[in-house]
Amino acid sequence: MTVKEKIVAQGVLLWRFLGFFQPPLLRCIHAAVIAFVLLQFLTSMVMVVTVEGPSGLAWIHIISGMALCLLGIALVTLSIRKRGLRNFFPYLWGDMEQLGKDMRAAAQFKMVGPRPKGLPACIQGLGMGALLLAVFTGLWWFDDWSNDRLGLTALSVHKFFAWAMVAYLAGHGGMALAHFAIWQKKTAPKK
Repeated sequence: MTVKEKIVAQGVLLWRFLGFFQPPLLRCIHAAVIAFVLLQFLTSMVMVVTVEGPSGLAWIHIISGMALCLLGIALVTLSIRKRGLRNFFPYLWGDMEQLGKDMRAAAQFKMVGPRPKGLPACIQGLGMGALLLAVFTGLWWFDDWSNDRLGLTALSVHKFFAWAMVAYLAGHGGMALAHFAIWQKKTAPKK
């Protein structure tokens, strides 16, 4: 099996694995959000906005950011409709039972599986919040820039939430891949 075939096979397995947790539409939106967040991060590292206007990469960042705003709203809306607000933020209702169990398991370095109102669901809720804050502050910054209000507050706040989103993506993605690797090891045929 070539490296390309292995990568494709792993991608197919990962898509199947995600199917245990998300219906196809949500999976597609989730994948698109990941791709757009990565595009946002990469373009933000090299784009330039001057007094004369934004560079080509900055325009890619702006336009893809607006698309990410729509995708982010869709992802959050569909997720909350599917599982309910209380699933992602049970502590706001004083419901700490599952979260407490998961925290104790995590403190013992045990892999915590996704359960309603559990640690992964709460972290996912925080990630959805970070995503929305990053895209909405990006719109705020774009509005300030396009109306010649170049105060740095909007930019600073946007950068803060964008970095929070990148940190979330790294942690959430890393844990998802760890769960995927464990699932793959458990379901692989024994030789």
